[in-house]
Amino acid sequence: MFVKVMAKTNMLGFWQVLFDYCNEDYSCVLVWIVIGVLGFLAVVIGLGLMITRLNRRE
Repeated sequence: MFVKVMAKTNMLGFWQVLFDYCNEDYSCVLVWIVIGVLGFLAVVIGLGLMITRLNRRE
């Protein structure tokens, strides 16, 4: 129960910082969310390609 409250508090803090940074402009927030998702996908795909390449060498 305590962990759920802490996670929710931290997430709300993150969203509050993001909205403050963007001056509560929703298009700015959406752009940063899309950039974050695309960056995360790029890292995951890159790691997958590196692991595949290393497995093929052996």
